[in-house]
Amino acid sequence: MAKSIMLIPHGAGNIGSLMELFHQVGYFPHVAQSPSQLDHVDMAVLPGVGASGSAMARLRETGFADALVRMNERQRPLVGICVGAQVMFDKLHENDCTGLKLLPGEVARINGGEFNNGWADVRLEAQAPARPEAAGMARQKPLLLKTEAKTFYFNHGYQINTGATMQETGYTTQGKKLLAYFVRDNLCGIQFHPEKSQAAGLAFIANTMKHYGF
Repeated sequence: MAKSIMLIPHGAGNIGSLMELFHQVGYFPHVAQSPSQLDHVDMAVLPGVGASGSAMARLRETGFADALVRMNERQRPLVGICVGAQVMFDKLHENDCTGLKLLPGEVARINGGEFNNGWADVRLEAQAPARPEAAGMARQKPLLLKTEAKTFYFNHGYQINTGATMQETGYTTQGKKLLAYFVRDNLCGIQFHPEKSQAAGLAFIANTMKHYGF
Protein backbone atom coordinates (compact mmCIF):
# COMPACT_ATOMS: atom_id res chain seq x y z
CA MET A 1 0.00 0.00 0.00
CA ALA A 2 1.38 3.41 -0.97
CA LYS A 3 2.27 5.77 1.85
CA SER A 4 0.01 8.78 2.26
CA ILE A 5 1.17 12.36 1.67
CA MET A 6 -0.87 15.45 2.45
CA LEU A 7 -0.40 19.11 1.55
CA ILE A 8 -1.49 21.47 4.32
CA PRO A 9 -3.63 24.43 3.19
CA HIS A 10 -3.32 27.73 5.04
CA GLY A 11 -4.53 30.28 2.55
CA ALA A 12 -1.13 31.36 1.23
CA GLY A 13 0.33 28.19 -0.21
CA ASN A 14 1.21 27.40 -3.80
CA ILE A 15 -0.73 24.13 -3.60
CA GLY A 16 -1.30 23.69 -7.34
CA SER A 17 2.35 24.16 -8.31
CA LEU A 18 3.54 21.79 -5.60
CA MET A 19 0.97 19.18 -6.55
CA GLU A 20 2.34 19.26 -10.09
CA LEU A 21 5.91 19.03 -8.78
CA PHE A 22 5.14 15.88 -6.82
CA HIS A 23 3.29 14.36 -9.76
CA GLN A 24 6.37 14.89 -11.94
CA VAL A 25 8.53 12.83 -9.58
CA GLY A 26 5.94 10.07 -9.19
CA TYR A 27 4.07 10.97 -5.99
CA PHE A 28 0.40 11.82 -5.63
CA PRO A 29 -0.39 13.81 -2.48
CA HIS A 30 -3.83 14.94 -1.36
CA VAL A 31 -4.82 18.28 0.13
CA ALA A 32 -5.77 17.88 3.80
CA GLN A 33 -9.39 18.77 4.50
CA SER A 34 -9.27 18.59 8.30
CA PRO A 35 -6.58 18.51 11.03
CA SER A 36 -7.67 15.04 12.16
CA GLN A 37 -6.39 13.58 8.89
CA LEU A 38 -2.83 14.30 10.02
CA ASP A 39 -3.23 11.76 12.82
CA HIS A 40 -3.06 9.01 10.21
CA VAL A 41 -0.91 10.41 7.40
CA ASP A 42 2.63 9.24 6.65
CA MET A 43 4.00 12.64 5.54
CA ALA A 44 2.80 16.23 5.54
CA VAL A 45 4.05 18.99 3.27
CA LEU A 46 3.62 22.55 4.50
CA PRO A 47 3.89 24.97 1.58
CA GLY A 48 3.93 28.71 1.79
CA VAL A 49 4.27 32.02 0.06
CA GLY A 50 3.73 35.42 1.63
CA ALA A 51 3.96 36.26 5.33
CA SER A 52 4.89 33.69 7.97
CA GLY A 53 2.78 35.46 10.60
CA SER A 54 -0.33 35.26 8.46
CA ALA A 55 0.36 31.60 7.72
CA MET A 56 0.68 30.82 11.44
CA ALA A 57 -2.55 32.66 12.22
CA ARG A 58 -4.38 30.57 9.65
CA LEU A 59 -2.83 27.32 10.90
CA ARG A 60 -3.98 28.12 14.43
CA GLU A 61 -7.48 29.15 13.35
CA THR A 62 -8.02 25.91 11.44
CA GLY A 63 -6.48 23.61 14.06
CA PHE A 64 -3.67 22.47 11.78
CA ALA A 65 -1.01 23.97 14.07
CA ASP A 66 -1.84 21.58 16.91
CA ALA A 67 -2.15 18.68 14.47
CA LEU A 68 1.33 19.38 13.09
CA VAL A 69 2.79 19.44 16.59
CA ARG A 70 1.20 16.05 17.32
CA MET A 71 2.52 14.72 14.04
CA ASN A 72 6.03 15.84 14.94
CA GLU A 73 5.74 14.12 18.32
CA ARG A 74 5.07 10.88 16.45
CA GLN A 75 8.18 11.53 14.31
CA ARG A 76 6.24 11.56 11.04
CA PRO A 77 8.08 13.37 8.22
CA LEU A 78 7.15 17.01 7.80
CA VAL A 79 8.53 18.96 4.84
CA GLY A 80 8.21 22.75 4.99
CA ILE A 81 8.78 24.89 1.91
CA CYS A 82 9.66 28.61 2.12
CA VAL A 83 7.20 30.03 4.68
CA GLY A 84 6.38 26.42 5.58
CA ALA A 85 9.99 25.96 6.70
CA GLN A 86 10.04 29.24 8.62
CA VAL A 87 7.00 28.49 10.78
CA MET A 88 8.73 25.42 12.25
CA PHE A 89 10.77 27.70 14.51
CA ASP A 90 10.11 29.49 17.82
CA LYS A 91 9.94 33.15 16.90
CA LEU A 92 8.68 34.87 13.76
CA HIS A 93 9.64 38.55 13.60
CA GLU A 94 7.25 39.07 10.72
CA ASN A 95 3.99 40.01 12.50
CA ASP A 96 5.86 39.45 15.79
CA CYS A 97 4.42 36.05 16.68
CA THR A 98 5.45 32.54 17.67
CA GLY A 99 5.83 29.67 15.25
CA LEU A 100 5.11 25.98 15.73
CA LYS A 101 8.14 25.70 18.05
CA LEU A 102 9.27 22.43 16.53
CA LEU A 103 12.85 23.74 16.46
CA PRO A 104 14.74 26.46 18.37
CA GLY A 105 15.45 29.57 16.38
CA GLU A 106 13.99 32.71 14.90
CA VAL A 107 12.99 34.06 11.52
CA ALA A 108 14.19 37.64 11.09
CA ARG A 109 14.67 40.13 8.27
CA ILE A 110 17.69 39.51 6.10
CA ASN A 111 20.42 41.87 7.29
CA GLY A 112 20.06 45.27 5.70
CA GLY A 113 16.45 44.65 4.78
CA GLU A 114 17.48 43.04 1.53
CA PHE A 115 15.32 40.64 -0.46
CA ASN A 116 16.78 37.38 -1.75
CA ASN A 117 15.02 37.05 -5.08
CA GLY A 118 16.28 34.93 -7.96
CA TRP A 119 18.65 32.05 -8.62
CA ALA A 120 21.45 31.20 -6.19
CA ASP A 121 23.95 28.40 -5.80
CA VAL A 122 23.69 26.25 -2.69
CA ARG A 123 26.41 24.15 -1.07
CA LEU A 124 26.31 21.44 1.56
CA GLU A 125 27.40 22.90 4.88
CA ALA A 126 27.33 20.10 7.44
CA GLN A 127 26.23 16.57 8.12
CA ALA A 128 25.77 14.71 11.39
CA PRO A 129 24.34 11.27 12.20
CA ALA A 130 20.60 11.02 12.80
CA ARG A 131 19.28 10.24 16.27
CA PRO A 132 18.98 6.50 17.01
CA GLU A 133 15.34 6.98 18.00
CA ALA A 134 14.49 8.41 14.57
CA ALA A 135 13.23 5.00 13.54
CA GLY A 136 11.85 3.96 10.20
CA MET A 137 14.02 6.25 8.07
CA ALA A 138 16.56 5.39 5.45
CA ARG A 139 20.18 5.86 6.49
CA GLN A 140 21.12 9.52 6.20
CA LYS A 141 22.62 10.39 2.83
CA PRO A 142 23.26 13.81 1.32
CA LEU A 143 20.23 15.35 -0.30
CA LEU A 144 22.03 18.09 -2.16
CA LEU A 145 25.15 16.24 -3.25
CA LYS A 146 23.01 13.76 -5.16
CA THR A 147 21.60 16.67 -7.15
CA GLU A 148 23.69 17.44 -10.22
CA ALA A 149 22.30 20.96 -10.52
CA LYS A 150 22.83 22.96 -7.33
CA THR A 151 21.26 26.27 -8.32
CA PHE A 152 17.80 26.98 -6.92
CA TYR A 153 15.21 29.74 -7.05
CA PHE A 154 14.68 31.91 -3.95
CA ASN A 155 12.11 34.56 -3.13
CA HIS A 156 12.18 35.73 0.49
CA GLY A 157 12.98 38.72 2.68
CA TYR A 158 13.29 36.84 5.99
CA GLN A 159 15.98 34.36 7.00
CA ILE A 160 16.08 31.43 9.42
CA ASN A 161 18.57 31.86 12.27
CA THR A 162 19.06 28.74 14.36
CA GLY A 163 21.70 27.05 16.46
CA ALA A 164 19.91 23.70 16.35
CA THR A 165 22.00 20.67 15.45
CA MET A 166 20.98 19.37 12.04
CA GLN A 167 21.83 16.20 10.15
CA GLU A 168 22.35 18.29 7.06
CA THR A 169 22.26 21.95 6.08
CA GLY A 170 22.85 23.84 2.87
CA TYR A 171 23.61 27.55 2.48
CA THR A 172 23.65 30.03 -0.35
CA THR A 173 27.15 30.78 -1.63
CA GLN A 174 26.62 34.17 -3.28
CA GLY A 175 26.36 37.40 -1.33
CA LYS A 176 24.99 36.85 2.17
CA LYS A 177 25.20 33.37 3.66
CA LEU A 178 21.59 32.26 4.08
CA LEU A 179 20.19 28.93 5.21
CA ALA A 180 18.79 27.24 2.09
CA TYR A 181 17.61 23.94 3.56
CA PHE A 182 17.97 21.71 6.61
CA VAL A 183 17.29 18.15 7.67
CA ARG A 184 16.71 17.21 11.28
CA ASP A 185 15.31 13.72 11.76
CA ASN A 186 11.68 13.86 10.57
CA LEU A 187 11.83 17.60 9.79
CA CYS A 188 13.02 19.00 6.47
CA GLY A 189 12.87 22.72 5.74
CA ILE A 190 13.46 24.13 2.26
CA GLN A 191 13.81 27.91 1.96
CA PHE A 192 14.04 27.96 -1.83
CA HIS A 193 11.16 27.10 -4.14
CA PRO A 194 11.69 23.62 -5.62
CA GLU A 195 8.59 24.03 -7.79
CA LYS A 196 10.30 27.00 -9.51
CA SER A 197 13.78 25.47 -9.62
CA GLN A 198 13.29 23.34 -12.73
CA ALA A 199 15.40 20.15 -12.90
CA ALA A 200 17.27 20.94 -9.69
CA GLY A 201 14.02 21.29 -7.76
CA LEU A 202 12.62 18.05 -9.16
CA ALA A 203 15.77 16.15 -8.21
CA PHE A 204 15.86 17.67 -4.74
CA ILE A 205 12.26 16.69 -3.97
CA ALA A 206 12.81 13.19 -5.38
CA ASN A 207 15.86 12.77 -3.13
CA THR A 208 13.94 14.10 -0.13
CA MET A 209 11.17 11.55 -0.66
CA LYS A 210 13.67 8.71 -0.98
CA HIS A 211 15.45 9.84 2.16
CA TYR A 212 12.22 9.42 4.11
CA GLY A 213 11.54 6.00 2.65
CA PHE A 214 8.87 6.93 0.10
